[in-house]
Amino acid sequence: MKVVPLEKTTMTVAELAELAKDGPVVLTRAGHPVVAVRDLSGSDWESVSLASNPKFMALIEESRQSYRDSGGTSLEDLRHELDLGTARRSRSSQGRKKAT
Repeated sequence: MKVVPLEKTTMTVAELAELAKDGPVVLTRAGHPVVAVRDLSGSDWESVSLASNPKFMALIEESRQSYRDSGGTSLEDLRHELDLGTARRSRSSQGRKKAT
């Protein structure tokens, strides 16, 4: 993580974006963090949007806590409950032959 004091920099946004490719960059004012810049290359808009949505993140954490406290439902049980039958092999594994 790199720290860039706003009072001492003349970096452009493009330069800051380039610097963020190597890891998070924290901009500070009077020694206090103001903003973090992170490279989002390879990320999709939906993931970025959801990851920065406090309500969504609270829902995810609530689900994780529920799983830690009570456990979860296996995929096999869910398929049975929804009357979906047994899981089928994926197309990519159907064409493969076992090595003998």
